[in-house]
Amino acid sequence: MKWLPPSPHREAILDFLTRARCSLIQRGPDESPLVQFEDGGLMELDKIRYDEDRAFYHADEPAKRTRGEYRATQYSDVCGSVDEMKRIFAQEPERIAGDRAYLDALLEDALYMMRRMNLRHEAYLQFAREVADLARRALAVEQESMEPAIQGVDELRRMWDEDPDCARTQLDRLNELAEQVRGVASRQEGKLKQLKDIAIAIYQAYQAVKGQRNWSEEEAQAQQSAEKGD
Repeated sequence: MKWLPPSPHREAILDFLTRARCSLIQRGPDESPLVQFEDGGLMELDKIRYDEDRAFYHADEPAKRTRGEYRATQYSDVCGSVDEMKRIFAQEPERIAGDRAYLDALLEDALYMMRRMNLRHEAYLQFAREVADLARRALAVEQESMEPAIQGVDELRRMWDEDPDCARTQLDRLNELAEQVRGVASRQEGKLKQLKDIAIAIYQAYQAVKGQRNWSEEEAQAQQSAEKGD
């Protein structure tokens, strides 16, 4: 909590985090966490600012932005960078000559965020490939035929009808038929275990592609739809 920006910026970023529109990346205990926006922007939590016109933006301009293993962007998305450039073109055209460093930084921010979105796209494609492979494995698990069990049940009933004393006279055959029924069930259980393992692997692939992102709202909506049968 100590890294949250002051109000009203604090409330804006908390709302975004709650609605899973961005996620936190924890760093060292003495470093502000990073906020990763879904459109590629990346900022230190304590440096985030918000207003109605610019949405989320970085408190520091390029010369003061933190650098390291990541690039702190001026805006949370490419639209913010483009809108700022267009504002300068219309209202402060002299900055093209006098403040090229800032304009160049906006362009680099845009490219950085677009590259990040491409990387994210690749992550989704890898997820799709993994799920497709798992789906093929699931479809290859053939459903166990119940016919041997049905035949065994029918024969057991026939024997009981024809010879109520068959447990004394045909015990081996009765046990054989009972095991025939159980064998089908055992094979069904084995195949269901294979399918369950594949379903869990799909879930693990989903967790991997989600990473630290908070998708709780979307997950809750998906669960509600599944419960309703939508």
